Amino acid sequence: MKGAYILADYPDRDLFIREFEYLCRSKVDFIEIGLPFNDPVADGPIIAKASNEVAERGYDIDDIVDVIKLNNSKKIYIMTYANIIYNYGFERFSKRFESILDGVIVADLPNIGHEFFIKKGFSLPLIPFATPESREKDLKKLNDFNGDFVYFIGIRGITGGEVDFKSENIKMKYSEIKSFTDKKVIIGFGVKGVDDVSTILSYADGFVIGTEIVKRQDDFDEFKRYVDKIYL
Repeated sequence: MKGAYILADYPDRDLFIREFEYLCRSKVDFIEIGLPFNDPVADGPIIAKASNEVAERGYDIDDIVDVIKLNNSKKIYIMTYANIIYNYGFERFSKRFESILDGVIVADLPNIGHEFFIKKGFSLPLIPFATPESREKDLKKLNDFNGDFVYFIGIRGITGGEVDFKSENIKMKYSEIKSFTDKKVIIGFGVKGVDDVSTILSYADGFVIGTEIVKRQDDFDEFKRYVDKIYL
């Protein structure tokens, strides 16, 4: 599975829609739409700066619904933060997106917090995380979650950092995760170029790229060239 992250309404609404539509026509398998937030603790400086720009300018979550409806072929996930869903309303958010999303990735919600969301009326599938520090007892619970894949954060820290995906430590952890779940395990954080993608696909179910795409979102031609190079 080949995934692409794109930040909603960045650098402006028109270009965001144009690029989203291009991803829908591309060879990506799924698209993550990031909802801008003014305290994106999991994001590196590039996504954080872009996210703050949109958040300060102001945007309407409801407008994203109309954009997602332009898609007719790709799996779509929203990546956001717990406070956004809390303020919007757990049930309201679920009902607004239930017919058009395949799942939600909440960057600051640990797996143990899924139960709290569900008790509050959140009914959309939540994607569970695994990290290099995930313990065996936690990995054994991955199949209990309702998300359709596991997001393996291959880096200690924030998005956009440097990662050696040929590292035996990462490969061994990936194998351990797979031994406890029949879900697909997708690697994110730090995936940059063709070499990374080739390495990851040699042993993993897939990848998602965020920072390198957002870096190019303000220039459609650069965005298009990058997408065409990565998602063959």
